[in-house]
Amino acid sequence: MFNNKNSLVAFLLVMGPILSGFNTRFTSNFITRLQAQSSFSLSQAIDYGLKNSNDVKIKEIGIQTAVQSIKEFRATGMPKLNGTVAFQHYLIVPSQPVADFITPSVYGVLFDENVIPKRDLGAPNTFQFTLFQPNTLTGGLELSAMLFDGAYLFGVKASKLYKELIAKDLDITEMGIRSNITKAYASALIAIQNKDIISKNLSVLTKSLNETKALFTNGFAESLDVDRLQLSYDNLSIEMTRVDQLIQVSKNVLKYQMRFPLDEDITLSETLNVVLQDNEIREFGGNPDIDYTQRPEYELITLQQSLNELDYKRTKAGYLPTARAIATAQANLQRQNLFDNTQTGWIPQSLVGVSINIPIYDGGDKSAKIQKIKLNQEKTALDKENLENAITLQVTNAYNSFYTSKNVLGNRQKSVASAQNIYDKTIIKFKEGVGSSIEVTQAESQLYSAQANYTNALYDLLSAKVELLTAIGKI
Repeated sequence: MFNNKNSLVAFLLVMGPILSGFNTRFTSNFITRLQAQSSFSLSQAIDYGLKNSNDVKIKEIGIQTAVQSIKEFRATGMPKLNGTVAFQHYLIVPSQPVADFITPSVYGVLFDENVIPKRDLGAPNTFQFTLFQPNTLTGGLELSAMLFDGAYLFGVKASKLYKELIAKDLDITEMGIRSNITKAYASALIAIQNKDIISKNLSVLTKSLNETKALFTNGFAESLDVDRLQLSYDNLSIEMTRVDQLIQVSKNVLKYQMRFPLDEDITLSETLNVVLQDNEIREFGGNPDIDYTQRPEYELITLQQSLNELDYKRTKAGYLPTARAIATAQANLQRQNLFDNTQTGWIPQSLVGVSINIPIYDGGDKSAKIQKIKLNQEKTALDKENLENAITLQVTNAYNSFYTSKNVLGNRQKSVASAQNIYDKTIIKFKEGVGSSIEVTQAESQLYSAQANYTNALYDLLSAKVELLTAIGKI
């Protein structure tokens, strides 16, 4: 009824207004799905994979987390303003016993003035005295600020480098995704080309089989010739079924690497010739100097060295004094009855100050940390040297493998051309009655073997290209 996807979409668009209620939502979703992208070039497949990769999303969350960590660390050095409100009610008001010094003084004056006769008053009495009110309400503000902390300054720089470290880790993840998608895409293209080769062989073989059957019917060929060609036809048909399955498997691997829905079909719009282009490698040259900085792993370890250096400076700065400033403003309300405005009101007070902390002895804590950092620096330097050697070896081997694979592919192409020429001539001889079906079978076997070797050489070349581009940091 519908010749193509567009016809079906048009039908649904026309019927959409008629199909009300729950049908409308279903129609809209179905049209959207039909119009979704399903054809991808290699670059589009890579972009899709990078956009939908959970690994990339996790690394991006890590970068965002690092940004917040930087803000969090910076906040430790920013001025702080805090407000406080406190209420206290004494169930038992604090008091203190005080000796009765008033009575002896009064009596002493009266004795001296002969107002009353002098007599011994004995030991002085005591009474309870308090300076507190049952209810106290306090409100205040406190402003504090860091004046100097050497460790903090280096810590801010280290937090920025940590963000770059996470970003480089993301680059490594993206490089792996690009490499995997490129390999999967190329594998699917090779499987598709292999199907085209088998399809052409099957077409030629079908023609030869039909012609041989006709010759056999007319008595110009033997049944053995027909049987041999029929067997070749059956084997090639089985191989066609296998290559169809291989194409589906290759596409599923590609969809998995792209995070594309496995239950949806995908079309590859890139050609194998475009994927085989080696412009980036030709720019690389014959025996070039290796640029280690093109590899994100190398930049990652270089950043680690910078972090170790900042960590050393930050820890060493812990021997320096630190200074902080503080300013407070406070008011107290102390009353027998908190809401009796006839009693004493708010009593304000304020202060400013500076505190300096001078490290004198920490039990060897910072010294041990510094020695540990120095050991990490030595280890990182050795790791960097090992990475340089590994990159050099990887580039050298990948370069040799690529050009070896390229030469092998050229030879395989010549072999296919020769095998095809032999097969064509053998078929002609067989049709003219001067060749046997055995010769046809042998030529056919040689052709299929040459074509299989060519297909394998294609895959080896594409794999070698991806490995080389990865090695030089150009993937």
